[in-house]
Amino acid sequence: MHICLLPPEILLHVFAIYQEDSRGSRATLASLARTCKTFKEPALDILWQALDELDPILSCLVACLPAGVSGKNTRGTLTLKRPILDGEWRLFNRYAQRIHSLMVFAPQLDYINDRVIQALISAPSPLLPNLRSLFWHDNRESFDPLLRTLLGPNMTTLILDCCLNCTSFAKAALLASLGARCPYIRELECLYDEVDSEEISDAICEALCGLKELLRLRTNVLNIRALGHLASLPSLERLHLDLLAYNADEPQSNIIPTFSSHFDQMWFNIPTLFVFHIFLENVRFLSCRSVSVCVEYDDLPYDPLEAIDFISSFSKCFSPTLEHIHFEFSFTFSNIVEEDVLANPLFALRFDAIAPLLSFGHLTNLNLDWICASAIDDASLKSMAQSWPHLENFWLGSSARWVIAPSLTFVGLVHLIRHCRHLRSIAMPFFACPVDANNEPYSETIPNGKITALFVGVSPIVDPISVACQLHILLPKLTSVGFFDFDTDFSIPPPFEHSEDDWKRVNDFLKVLFTNVKMKRSAGQAPLAHVADSTDTGYRA
Repeated sequence: MHICLLPPEILLHVFAIYQEDSRGSRATLASLARTCKTFKEPALDILWQALDELDPILSCLVACLPAGVSGKNTRGTLTLKRPILDGEWRLFNRYAQRIHSLMVFAPQLDYINDRVIQALISAPSPLLPNLRSLFWHDNRESFDPLLRTLLGPNMTTLILDCCLNCTSFAKAALLASLGARCPYIRELECLYDEVDSEEISDAICEALCGLKELLRLRTNVLNIRALGHLASLPSLERLHLDLLAYNADEPQSNIIPTFSSHFDQMWFNIPTLFVFHIFLENVRFLSCRSVSVCVEYDDLPYDPLEAIDFISSFSKCFSPTLEHIHFEFSFTFSNIVEEDVLANPLFALRFDAIAPLLSFGHLTNLNLDWICASAIDDASLKSMAQSWPHLENFWLGSSARWVIAPSLTFVGLVHLIRHCRHLRSIAMPFFACPVDANNEPYSETIPNGKITALFVGVSPIVDPISVACQLHILLPKLTSVGFFDFDTDFSIPPPFEHSEDDWKRVNDFLKVLFTNVKMKRSAGQAPLAHVADSTDTGYRA
């Protein structure tokens, strides 16, 4: 054997490569462990380091017992005929001590009976002494003792995915002691359905208050005490709060928790904008890079008044350093076909509703496609573009087939391209009509070669050929424009009735223009979009 392979650290690194390869990696590592004494220990360490099921542990336990001690009962579940002896435990521990990560799912537990559980929880030494990461997906009371056995002081990652509406008092007591059992947890996911017990929710909050070194947290149970504790943790960098069960009617505390630690990412699951508005009114985040909000309700798109209050409280809650704002609705806006919604001007938010977001001057990604932006005009969009010069991706009012005539025109799009030089994609409906190429802002706008995606939703259009020419000059890398077809239950009102066919003409002409550029490049000539004069009659409105 080459001398370079003798250090265990090198072997561990080499064998870890096999672990990352999903094609027969466990069989390969098992073979390496049987090859020679030098390979045995490092290969076994990697083989047992991370288990995505319970079966290898049970198989190892059975292999450590004499024939006839274990077997299947009449129900087909694994059982034991006698307790496990001390020497058998020592043999089992040679492998169990190597396990750092384990995933346990409910179906795996269906194949072991009470005797096996009693044996595992009665081991003379910690069952998995070096376990650091545990994913547990089961809620049955009979397996709570096994969960308790696995929770040791070396635990740094714990993911509990259960249904608490039928959770036992024993599970609640175990959760309350989590801070003492696993004081060094750095990542915790604690998700429970239909939490309707004050004792259980208090137990979860007690667990959160006992953890001092959290880096990442996902939970759907919080009270003001737990929120205050989390705000005091300088280590917390990722937070995912599920507020679907948040009681917005509950009297709020006069104390507003203020998070001073820097968050790389934050996620929120909310039932309505109103609930999130109430939550944001009672908390502050002084430093955060990215916020994603998932709104999980299947009703009308949104209540305009709730949307206005929500945007206002959002701007007060988060610091100006925010870079990413993303909203996702479980309600699919593109599926709306009712005229009383799509043609209702009450859904159109005015600029003053959006204005509070102008304070976020570091934004690179902004997703406001869920609102109706028909009341926002060119001057307003110019102010937005000047406030967000670092934008790379911008979505505004483009998720539904709104048939409310947009106040935005091609001029607004030009403002956006002029002031946001890092843009790569835009989704925004506007009234597409050619602009005067000899005057500002068009004449002073430098073409953007980064933008390759433009989605216009439902946008009325005049003179498709001229629009295509001017788009090609401003966005030389754009090969097509995305738009909605009309799939509604009502007749399309003006000025939208011909827009679908007209945008198809735009795309046809863009293909011709782009092909022309490629042909000129191959012939060694400068592309037309880069040399065209603003007074060129072929490109004038």
